[in-house]
Amino acid sequence: MNSSNVKLYGVLIAVVLVAAFALAGIVLLQPPAEEPDVPLVVVIGRTGTTENVTLTEMESMTTIAGNSSYQNSYGNIRGYGSYTGVKISDLVDLVGGMSENDTLQVTASDDYMITFEFGKVYPNSSILAIQGDMILAYEYNSTTVPDYEDGFRIAFMPDDGYYSNEDANATTEPDPSAAGPQWVSKVVKIQVLAPETTVMTLNFEDTTIEFKLSEIKALTPISGEGGYRKSTGTINGPYEITGVAFSTLLGLLPTLPDNYTLTAIARDDWTTEYTKAMVEGRLSGYTPTGDPIDLINSTMVLAYEIDGSPIPDEDGPLRITFINEDGNLTDGPLWAKKIFNITLTEIPTTPSLVENLTVGVDINYDICIIMAQVKLI
Repeated sequence: MNSSNVKLYGVLIAVVLVAAFALAGIVLLQPPAEEPDVPLVVVIGRTGTTENVTLTEMESMTTIAGNSSYQNSYGNIRGYGSYTGVKISDLVDLVGGMSENDTLQVTASDDYMITFEFGKVYPNSSILAIQGDMILAYEYNSTTVPDYEDGFRIAFMPDDGYYSNEDANATTEPDPSAAGPQWVSKVVKIQVLAPETTVMTLNFEDTTIEFKLSEIKALTPISGEGGYRKSTGTINGPYEITGVAFSTLLGLLPTLPDNYTLTAIARDDWTTEYTKAMVEGRLSGYTPTGDPIDLINSTMVLAYEIDGSPIPDEDGPLRITFINEDGNLTDGPLWAKKIFNITLTEIPTTPSLVENLTVGVDINYDICIIMAQVKLI
């Protein structure tokens, strides 16, 4: 092989290598292929147990199939056709089932939301004879999700194939007035909700106000950053805090004393006391680096979310926190946990030194007047 052929082969090998590297680079630079969306519904139990139930998994469960339709609020019949799906009760059983006082909240992709009582999900023989099985349909007239444009859909399967307004009123508390709104389309979440209980009590003298968590969340919210310094010197935070300001909370009381002590009691009976000045946000604290400051300005907040998540059971659901716009810190022991009782106790106002001096001057002045009058007599 002469030298020219050697050079030619060398050039060809170099070209092949360059092309191979270029092709590899193009492949590496390509964005990763997007995984196809898997049709599923999120099912959440009363304790937070969560299952993402896919279409494939539903198809492997016991199915209910048949013809059905519903009556809308105008009295018209809609949705007639053949439905295939799984019983809602079977889906709920995957996350622990329901108790009789629980409700089932169904949410659609457009945030439409409706709740059903236990008897709708687990119908007794009387209700079952009227409404039939309550199912999550994934197929309509042989068209399956995602091609079925209504998506996963709540459907009722009475024997006569017609879920009327009368049927809905006879099997639902309170009466819904129309059957159509119960046939929720494009369902994305099914959640079991335990009955709400009182999570906190606010007390002052003869006034007692009980709050469910939803009622606290319904009050004007406040959000901001706050952190604290532990007695060991460790700095925790800052955290993003959401809750209700104590000024808003205490504003619900008919009257407020001029001066008071606020006592916060935790579910484990731990007690933390706050002065009026602290409640109003005037207290000592620390710089963001932990150096002491005699006075910082804060907002005392009854928090129900920290960093965008509900406060976990071991600390919540309610916790006293402080928001500090300037990044300053408060004392860790003031961030009381598991709050379930807040009580205000009035502190009687004692006369100041100036007031005492004024009273003394008035008395002495009166004595002088009396003595002058005696001399004149």
